[in-house]
Amino acid sequence: MTTSPHLLQQRLDDIGQSLARRSDGLALLGLGSAGAELTRLDAYSDLDFFAIVQPGSKTRYITDLTWLSEIAPVAYAFQNTADGYKLLFADGIFCEFAVFEPAELAQASFTAVRIIWQAAEFDDQLVANGKRPSSPTTLLPATE
Repeated sequence: MTTSPHLLQQRLDDIGQSLARRSDGLALLGLGSAGAELTRLDAYSDLDFFAIVQPGSKTRYITDLTWLSEIAPVAYAFQNTADGYKLLFADGIFCEFAVFEPAELAQASFTAVRIIWQAAEFDDQLVANGKRPSSPTTLLPATE
């Protein structure tokens, strides 16, 4: 299923506003084509993002996805890591996301980040340089 880049950007804005309505939301970070590489966002893109929340709030955001389902109906959600999910909204928008507390950002791997929304108290220097994923092992040249 395809969707428009405009609808994808609107969904990111809606997720940011959902975090803003909560006292423990700190920031929404877009990654890849939903982040600093926005020119790559197209009808086949998914939404990759990090939700940054106050210390002590992460478990609630992981166990209760109301902060997303209040935006639009969720058709399917699968927790694929300790920190995050793959989620499909009923309208076909697919998301891959993780929830972090500020101190955890130092260990998280990310590139092409863009701050979509942030609370006044969020320290944007936590994401200023990003952290590249560890490089894969070097492959040996193929033999003929």
